[in-house]
Amino acid sequence: MEKVWYYMKPDRKKYGPYTDAEIISLIRHGILEERDYIWMSYLDAWLNVGKSIYSVYLPPKEA
Repeated sequence: MEKVWYYMKPDRKKYGPYTDAEIISLIRHGILEERDYIWMSYLDAWLNVGKSIYSVYLPPKEA
């Protein structure tokens, strides 16, 4: 069964549902950013994208 994700921007506006592939695409296109949050039904709380397994898809930080 495909995972179903939602995301939340800092203004607390929520979007979804999205598949894993769609979440990765949103990150790669700069729509979903490090400071945003993701959630799925098995999680107790919203998870920061920058601290999730999806952080590997974020653009590299500039020095």
